[in-house]
Order: sequence, then C-alpha cells, then structure tokens
Amino acid sequence: MFNRVHGSDSFPDGTDRSELRSGMPLELQELLHEQQQLKDVKPAAESSEWPVSIHVPERYEENYAYPLIVWFHDDGKHEGQLESVMQAISPQNYCGLGIQGNQTLVPDCQFGWSQELLDYGAVPLRDLLSVTIRRLRQAFHIHSERIFLAGSGTGADVALQQLCQVPEWYAGAVLLNPTCGTKAMDTLESATLREKSLLWAVSESSTNEQLADNVEAVQLLRMSGVQPEVRVTDAVIDPESSDVRFLDHWILSKTSSEAFI
Repeated sequence: MFNRVHGSDSFPDGTDRSELRSGMPLELQELLHEQQQLKDVKPAAESSEWPVSIHVPERYEENYAYPLIVWFHDDGKHEGQLESVMQAISPQNYCGLGIQGNQTLVPDCQFGWSQELLDYGAVPLRDLLSVTIRRLRQAFHIHSERIFLAGSGTGADVALQQLCQVPEWYAGAVLLNPTCGTKAMDTLESATLREKSLLWAVSESSTNEQLADNVEAVQLLRMSGVQPEVRVTDAVIDPESSDVRFLDHWILSKTSSEAFI
C-alpha cells in the first residue's frame, strides 16, 4: 500500500509526486485534495507547502478509531523515516504522521531542527500540525484523544516543546534520548502537563552533560506533579529497529481504558 504523502512536489529522492498520485488509495487522493481545498483554517498555514509523510495501516479498518503517532526525526534524517519507525512499532495499530525538520543539512535529503524558531517561513510548527492533523482526521478515522507526539534525539526535544505549548491537543509523548536543549528546557519550565502520559528513554552511553540535562528535565516534571515513566537503556534506541517494539504495548496501555469515538 502506498502510504506516504509529501507536501512538496517531489519526494526526498527526487521522485515526482504527480507520477505516483494515480496509484494512491482513494483516501490519500482525497487527502491531497483537502490540502488544496480546505479554507476554514488560518490562511498562512493553509497555503503553506511543507513536507510530511503519512502511514496508514495496510489493513485499515474504517470502523476503528486509530491512535495517531506524530513522529519527529533526529538530525540527519527526513520525514520518510516514518515508515520504518511505524513498521518497527506496529504496522497495523496506528496511523502515523512524519514531520520534516525545518533546517536543511548537508548532504541533501537530510534535515534537522532550528529549535530557536520552530516555524516554516511565517507559519509556526504548531499551526501546521493543527492543520495537518485536522486534515488527517477528515480522511481517516483517528481518535481525537489518542494523538501522541514522539521523537528521537533533537526530534524528541521538538516533540516535548509541542506538548508543552498545547498540551490539550495531545495525549502524551514518547521521548527517545532527547538532547534536552536550552529551548526545550525553557519551554518545560512553564508547562502544565498534569495527566499527560510521558515515556522518557535515555541511554547510559550518552555524555555526562546530556545525562545531567535529562535528569534535570525529569526532576522538573516531577516537581510539577508529572510522573514520567523513565527507561534507562544500555545503548541509544534505534527507532527503526525492534528496540521500539515496546512502544506498542506502552501506548495501547495508555488508551485501553478510553471509549472509542
């Protein structure tokens, strides 16, 4: 099943998106149409072209309200990483949305995050997320209270920032070895994340400075009444490997008591 839609005219490898559109499932063709036609959002966000990837389970069931995982890649990757991440977590249990970093790195097709200014042109990342998730919910049956942010490395920092900015939009976050950059820490200090589910994974192989920053961030959360689940791993978790299979059980355990809509 073709399950990636990019906001630009081509994929990171240069493939022309228009050549593949005719082979997409009807739901994804409709989504592309919605990207062009939706007018009930902020004009700047609605008209902005930004690259994303979408994962839809191969055996998609219209009557099931799927949790959504919004994935933020680490530096040196791109939004196309979403597919391998979703395959590693669970190819069937979730819809997925991959976000391309807003900073181009060298070589080509690699991106990172300019965390001091998380926007695309004049459009804040939070607005673009709002628009894109709304469009996804029009095209697919996504549970509005089961939207989880997730990321690795610098992408985990971005996921944390987005959760802190608008916690009412999301059920929680999965943070794999966050760098705990200054901007993320500043955002965390003013956040209200009570009742949000947080999984925090950090590697023993991280630098002493990064370990100290992770400890400080977790302490800030606990002082504010949040109890993140912390996992310390021997090595940095590869989000494209079977190492992340445990996330399937963790996310489902956080949603099992909720009613479907």
